[in-house]
Amino acid sequence: MTGNLNARFAAAFALAGCFLLGSAGVARASNSGEVELTHEGKASIQLAQQWLASQQRADGSFSGAYGQGAGITASGVLAWMVNGNLPGEGPYGKNVAKGIDYILSCAQPSGLLFKGQQEQHVMYQHGLASICLSEAWGHTQDKRIYDKLKKAIDLIVRTQNDKGGWRYQPKISDDDLSVTVMELLALRSAKDAGIAVPKETIERAIKYVESCRSPKDNEGLAGFSYTPHGQKSWSTTAAGLMSLMLCGHYKANSLKDGLDYLMKTRERKQDTQWFVYGHYYAAQAMYQAGGQGEKFKAYWMKWYPDISKAMISKQAKAGQARGQFNADSGYGVWSTGMCTLVLGIPYRYLPIYQR
Repeated sequence: MTGNLNARFAAAFALAGCFLLGSAGVARASNSGEVELTHEGKASIQLAQQWLASQQRADGSFSGAYGQGAGITASGVLAWMVNGNLPGEGPYGKNVAKGIDYILSCAQPSGLLFKGQQEQHVMYQHGLASICLSEAWGHTQDKRIYDKLKKAIDLIVRTQNDKGGWRYQPKISDDDLSVTVMELLALRSAKDAGIAVPKETIERAIKYVESCRSPKDNEGLAGFSYTPHGQKSWSTTAAGLMSLMLCGHYKANSLKDGLDYLMKTRERKQDTQWFVYGHYYAAQAMYQAGGQGEKFKAYWMKWYPDISKAMISKQAKAGQARGQFNADSGYGVWSTGMCTLVLGIPYRYLPIYQR
């Protein structure tokens, strides 16, 4: 992984009980013991959504050097959708509609959701844009979305390699966990929205993710590596763990190993590299784990307040950047969109981010 924006795309949420302490008012537990948004969390999301609106161009894309990327646009649109804004509905309904229209305009005859010169990691953007269209189709049943989404998913299916993985370009090639997880999430999101997805494609992708699982280290901690038989990292562990749970794979021992590794990483302040990318997956992994009984709920109840506090502290509170998350050195719209999705998990609105 390199230190540029494209690599960050390659590399693109206390204990369970009646109350939660140490979160600086960022999150609280409801009567059911679930973490809920507080005023601070909602205010942070609102600021982010306002900033994103100020960055949107007339054609639905965003300002900045990378603002015309379908994946960049998708991150902004999903950040508006996280609390119920739909095309033409809600305070940001018009923004969502313009963003969706722009993503649709990016669709190539092959199904690839990308406009302009192909950059190095185009399939990562394609996967994120496909997730956005899946969520939009599931809520609107707009046939325009269905037609482009179906072709986008078909492209993902036919470019899967023999090991079950994907790489940066829309063709059968080598593979890595980062891109494979994004395509797997796109397939799962589309399937949940009613798009036909071959069962064997998902099964092969799951097998690939499993092949990236690392053995336990001297501390008894296991995770996931960027490619099979590599060294585990916190961000790839978050991605691998979350994708398996989203596909219904909850092996108690393996689940605990991965969650414990993520917790240790956070405690040791080792979650700084690929911060936005990693926490986008880690928060969802913890949330999914929270639905697996009291044994695992404590992970979510601890993780979300901590990361919410950390993210909100990185949000600009004044000036032209007011509302933007400076949580990574990557592009502002992508970073802000992803942080908003993390903070917005307790809304439980978008199907892909539900248990």
